Amino acid sequence: MRAKVAELSKGIATIKEHFDEARAKKEEKARKKWEKEQLKEEAKRREEEGKRERAEEAARRAAKKKKKDEKAKKEVIARAEMKKEVTLYAVKMIYEIKNDWLHEWKSTLLPGTTGGTKDVKGKKAVEFIFDNDERSDYNSEGNETSVTQELSEKTCRLCLSENRKREEDVKMEDSPPMELPAKRTPGRLGPKPRIPNARLTRSKSMAKGPRTTIPAKIRTPVKIPLSKMNKSKKTPPTGRLTPASKALAKLRFRDAIIKEIKDCNADELQRMCREEGLHYDGKLDAIFCLAEHRAQRHFGRDGVVKEIEVRPIELGTTEAEEPVGTEGLLEVPLTQW
Repeated sequence: MRAKVAELSKGIATIKEHFDEARAKKEEKARKKWEKEQLKEEAKRREEEGKRERAEEAARRAAKKKKKDEKAKKEVIARAEMKKEVTLYAVKMIYEIKNDWLHEWKSTLLPGTTGGTKDVKGKKAVEFIFDNDERSDYNSEGNETSVTQELSEKTCRLCLSENRKREEDVKMEDSPPMELPAKRTPGRLGPKPRIPNARLTRSKSMAKGPRTTIPAKIRTPVKIPLSKMNKSKKTPPTGRLTPASKALAKLRFRDAIIKEIKDCNADELQRMCREEGLHYDGKLDAIFCLAEHRAQRHFGRDGVVKEIEVRPIELGTTEAEEPVGTEGLLEVPLTQW
């Protein structure tokens, strides 16, 4: 019996050890899981803190930049206002200096030159009355009145009655009167003469009498002296051209190309632009671009012309009356290249 109790006690101890080991494993597993969750939460918290710090830094930088921009804008506005005030102040100073100089000149020099209260033209002398309070001491630093207000106050006191007016009873020396009689065209004496019209209509001329036949003059071609026949005729330009002749030939070539392709539709112009590697941007632009491109390709960059086709302009044979003394002249029609 004691042996069985001892054996059972040993089994119970073994089972207890087994349960203790299982419980320890569970506790270790739970602890590791908790530690892992704690690490994840810590990493998440740190990431959120980093994002918040970056957002705060960006907001702080934006506020700083905005504040800096506002400060610069205020400085620009302040400088503009200061410049405006300085300009107005300078204008006011110049105006006052000018008024003082004019007043001094009119009060001291002008009476001595004119010799009286009236000028030569008989106009009334204008008396300028200056108030002491109107003259602002621009040299003093205590003047706090705005320049614009002072100018507006002075402009309000201006009126047109101060303009000098001509007196009515002023007699000029030897000048004619200002009012002259109105000019009138003299009337015609007698009836209007009738001018016979030399050009009559066909019916009136035929009614008066039979028509006379005027013999036609003999027309002959223009005569060219033999001395001028030795000169060589002008030929189309070939080889290297001068700048002037090259520009003229290039202009004629461009005009010919424009006349050639001006009647083409949009599809044909697009096909031409694709073949020559040009960008199509409307019918009119495409025509000018094609003409310019072909002219550049035809004439080249160095001034040497590959092939120039110059069409001669035939003026034809001009007829004129046969002059007197045409001996030694040869009948040759005029041809102009």
